[in-house]
Amino acid sequence: MFLSTLEIQNIIEHSFLPAVCTCSLEADQSMTIRVCDCMTGKVDLVATHVPVWTLDSPHAIASLLADMRQEIAAHKGQHPKFFS
Repeated sequence: MFLSTLEIQNIIEHSFLPAVCTCSLEADQSMTIRVCDCMTGKVDLVATHVPVWTLDSPHAIASLLADMRQEIAAHKGQHPKFFS
């Protein structure tokens, strides 16, 4: 199954609601994902160099999201975590 980059961005951004999540595509076709607390605006996580081409299935996307949520939970209350 192949999802477009816009579909992948939409899935990722909506999966973190009510937090604010933004995805941006980089020139090398990797993605940067930033998750911020909706109440404070504090950055909880920045994932850089996420290879979009590996997000080719629901399982791959779910695994990335689970890893990111785990990083956010582990570092709640600390400086933003950069994850790549």
